[in-house]
Amino acid sequence: MTTDEAEFAGRQVLDQLQERRQDRHKDYNRNIFTVRTDDDLAAHIRAYCKDNNLSPNQFLKTLLQNYFTNA
Repeated sequence: MTTDEAEFAGRQVLDQLQERRQDRHKDYNRNIFTVRTDDDLAAHIRAYCKDNNLSPNQFLKTLLQNYFTNA
């Protein structure tokens, strides 16, 4: 394989990975939910996320996945 062929193959692989990444994000961006809480619950969520280095979105996603897996 020549250097040009290797570079071309590498570009194709990177293009495919970029397409897959964009396809995954399409599904997430169309499914947006909001959650309203009181101040106490919001403080608990923020503290938990800070202590566990999570974003609130990651926390809620994990919470919902666990709920529906165990339901």
